[in-house]
Amino acid sequence: MTKPGLDKIIISPAIWPGKKLQVQPGDLSKFVPYGNDVYGYQVKNVLNPIESDPPQEESGGIVYFGNGVKKGDFEAFLRMINVRADDRNYAAFVQDSSQPVEDRYFKQMRLISNFGLRFMFDALDDMEYNAFKEQALSVRDAFWAFIEDEKARFGTSFGDPRIEGKMGGDGDCAREELSFGFMLENEYHQVYRIWSRAWLVTK
Repeated sequence: MTKPGLDKIIISPAIWPGKKLQVQPGDLSKFVPYGNDVYGYQVKNVLNPIESDPPQEESGGIVYFGNGVKKGDFEAFLRMINVRADDRNYAAFVQDSSQPVEDRYFKQMRLISNFGLRFMFDALDDMEYNAFKEQALSVRDAFWAFIEDEKARFGTSFGDPRIEGKMGGDGDCAREELSFGFMLENEYHQVYRIWSRAWLVTK
């Protein structure tokens, strides 16, 4: 049985077509604020996780995890933080880093629900919102496809030649191993982000 890959979903362009928007949903250099307000900049002190909680939402925040995560555990994690994992009404935005040492990621993917596109970014009008086409993969399967694709690209062991030296490792005392980051950017508008990264396995 063929595993679902990211080639099964439609990747939206970084610049949303046909609209002049204040903030592009495909601009992955920006992070959406918590809550049900209009789009703004995340200005909280992200270095203090207690002060950076989502005051208007039950769930939010960032977690980092290794490449050995099992699918069932990952799916349980998505349920725990209230990700609407069965939904297919979303736009996907993908960005590769050309300088992963500085950027601290290899690839990132942001999923935004059609609700978020309509009411946070104003990228859809009412007619476009109602006619929004579903993706072939659910949110859950899109995230898992991302994880599997990156594992195939970089391997899962530290010092794998496909990842060696690509994020600051010296090949001796510090060697890269693939890992991931996940952010629940906004629970209300259903904005989620995942990225591949490397952690340094040290002697």
